[in-house]
Amino acid sequence: PGPPLTPEELQTVTDIVQRVDGMPLAIELAAGRLSTFSLKDLRRRLNRSLDLLGGGSTSAESRHRTLRATLEWSYQLLTEDERRLFRHLSVFADGVDLDTAERIATDLALAGDPGSALARLVDASMIDATFDGTTRYRMLETLRAFGLDRLAALGEDKAAAERMARWAVELTARFHSAMTTEREPEADAELRRELPNLRAAWRLVRDRGSLDDAVAMVVGLFDAIAYRDLVEIRDWAKELAADPALADHPGAGLVLGAAGEAVYHHGDYVRAERLARAGLEKKTEGKAPWQCLMVLSVAELARGAHGAVVEHSLAAADLAGPHRESLGIAALATAYAGDPDAARRLNEQGWAGAVSPSMRAWGAYVAGEIENLAGRGELAERHYVEAVDLARTSGATFLVGVATVGLLSVRAAKGRVHEALEGYRDVIGYFARTGNWTHLWTTLRNLADLLRRLGDDEAAALIAAAADRAPDAPAATGSQHTGKRRGPVPGRTAVLEVARQAIERNLTRGRQDAPGTPGS
Repeated sequence: PGPPLTPEELQTVTDIVQRVDGMPLAIELAAGRLSTFSLKDLRRRLNRSLDLLGGGSTSAESRHRTLRATLEWSYQLLTEDERRLFRHLSVFADGVDLDTAERIATDLALAGDPGSALARLVDASMIDATFDGTTRYRMLETLRAFGLDRLAALGEDKAAAERMARWAVELTARFHSAMTTEREPEADAELRRELPNLRAAWRLVRDRGSLDDAVAMVVGLFDAIAYRDLVEIRDWAKELAADPALADHPGAGLVLGAAGEAVYHHGDYVRAERLARAGLEKKTEGKAPWQCLMVLSVAELARGAHGAVVEHSLAAADLAGPHRESLGIAALATAYAGDPDAARRLNEQGWAGAVSPSMRAWGAYVAGEIENLAGRGELAERHYVEAVDLARTSGATFLVGVATVGLLSVRAAKGRVHEALEGYRDVIGYFARTGNWTHLWTTLRNLADLLRRLGDDEAAALIAAAADRAPDAPAATGSQHTGKRRGPVPGRTAVLEVARQAIERNLTRGRQDAPGTPGS
């Protein structure tokens, strides 16, 4: 035996075992390659695991000489229909549910019952079945790689790719249609469950140049971009919007609207406005895309152009209907401009038409903002709590974040300092993780107001000044103070550290000053 493995080497061994799915034979064959490769070298080459592992002693039984040979031996024990189903299931990176598996089997025109073919694959350990709420069939990664190889060798990869693209388009269309209904929570759960497969489908669609499918996916995922912390989907919209092939596509305006929403949530409301205006030049069935008008209105809200916000959000409501968020956006601008009564009327009109949990949460959040600005803290708190609870049921994490910011400002004003500080720590972390600096600057300004009341003037001044000078910070609203400070101010990374240290410092001070604490 050699010297003990270092922690780094132990992690590499763990990675190798995971990459070969913990299969005893694969682990044994991988160990046999350590006479040729270092641990790191072996891990880097495991994308070729089917051929890399094995080929050793000629006296070994032939099916154990390579991993590929072992899998081929098991594969040949299946009937032709079972092999076909296995191959076509292999394109799904994270398995499929029962309905999808049966649809694929039906599409392949298998001779027998689809359930029987699935049962045989499970019995032969070619796929695994799990029953956690829904039935799902997955392949070990080594088996999936083998299935993909066989697809290509038999010339079936194009048909399998087209089928997966259809599946992705259908799923995103189903998600889109559920977003304004009571089915939103179930659609959100399905989207999150299928994200690894959607990721594989997106890369497949883009690699094949399937523009229609890519457009359909991005357009169908608009509400995932707008309200959920699925950051990579925002990147898909931005990638597609930058594709020169999109220019003449009939869905170009909708894609530009989705990309505008994506960059808004990445903290760049200036670029969001630019993309929204470009999208408005692309008519969809003779109409301006309402998504572009909505993005334009929130970008204008960020820079404090309240009159323009009302104009564009009302135009969006005319196109999309009152059940969407546009009337609420108009209400926010009206409230920030100082007319709470008119703001209430606008929001009540939109809120009354809301059906889905996230749109009902949006109405509650806007109501909370209006009452908070009007100095009616108790009522504002009730609205914010309702918004947070509803948004959580539907996976609308962005709405949870913005409603929490409002809720914390009310609770801080009521003297619930410890609760507010802990809440700011969490919501600042959320917006930092998702890259939403537009709303992160607003949150930091609110924190600075609280720190100022607590006597932590230096931290408050630094945070407020950083927000005041940041080119991507939105206009201050309500009672938010701006930082009038000379000299350098912290950048993004530094201001987050200032905020985190200030929160911890004041939490510690609060605990020390609490009644019953020794020395208090």
